Amino acid sequence: MSQGTTQNQKYKILFVDTERKVLASAKKIFAQSGYQIEVCDGAMRAADMVANNGPIAVVFTDERMRGMRGTELLEIVKRVSPNTVRVLTAAQVEDHIVEDIINKAEVYRFIRKPIDFNVALKVAKQGVSFYEQAVRNEHLDLALHEIEAEKDKIVREAAGLTARINKLKRSTLYWFGGILLVIGLAFGFNFYQEYLRQQDLQASSNNMGNWVAYKNHTALDTVNNLMWMTRDFRIIEKRYPTSWQEAMDWAQKMNARNYAGYSDWRLPTVAEYKNTFDPDRTKLAFDGNQEYPVGYPKPFESGGGYGFWTSERVGENSAKYFFFVGGYGRTEALNYGGPTMSVRLVRNLK
Repeated sequence: MSQGTTQNQKYKILFVDTERKVLASAKKIFAQSGYQIEVCDGAMRAADMVANNGPIAVVFTDERMRGMRGTELLEIVKRVSPNTVRVLTAAQVEDHIVEDIINKAEVYRFIRKPIDFNVALKVAKQGVSFYEQAVRNEHLDLALHEIEAEKDKIVREAAGLTARINKLKRSTLYWFGGILLVIGLAFGFNFYQEYLRQQDLQASSNNMGNWVAYKNHTALDTVNNLMWMTRDFRIIEKRYPTSWQEAMDWAQKMNARNYAGYSDWRLPTVAEYKNTFDPDRTKLAFDGNQEYPVGYPKPFESGGGYGFWTSERVGENSAKYFFFVGGYGRTEALNYGGPTMSVRLVRNLK
């Protein structure tokens, strides 16, 4: 047995379909490739298997099921096992419902029927990789929360120490004068460093029509006088934002880091995103799906999200996002945390 086949045995695949021939073929072909394969001809039973017989890495389901549509089953899977990769099979899917399927059930791939199992095996392999990354990200998030808690403790202790030091400095005029001198020198040095940095950016810039791209992963929209990050949340953090609030907090996080030398990054509006939209759609999102290219402008890097949070709230529980496949704004719940979402920050030139 090959190393790849042995590796596949770690992962369980669930195939759901009402056709017995399809289930028999799936069970035989996936088993030959080394996967733990489970098959099921009912949506409710499949939902129970995901909840009680997991973890399951990838679920394939037909759209036409008895008592429940495949997309409804995948919405249940999303709630019960968020890391499970969801794949929809269907003889025909109308283009105008694609976005709703992506946003509600967060379908990773579509496979048209009759099923080409060579394609299904390829999708399973990609889905397992996506599942592995999601599990790793979950573990990293837990570790990050622990690190953040420890960091907060250190910051509090440092703040107390700083307060004691400042008290000592204020005790004499000599210390006060010394502090002023240091601040003056630091200001002059920082001003000189910023001047050199700006000169270096201009020397290494690349003009792209109405855009100027810089080597620090920013780009200037010369028409609207806005500077954008060319990398979004997904590329920088290697995951997707879990909510609108995390997207808002990310701007503060990037400002604290002084990203690209600036500390005034913010979330854009729908109109500002729309001004960047390229109708030629030459870029691909994080999953590399060539059937749904995105309209990022030329300086922006491929590999980001499909939908991008904006700063615009709608009522108490919703906010707007911009959909870079269709080139228009939509509204979603503040607590929506799907893998298709991201955020890209912008700043006004002074």
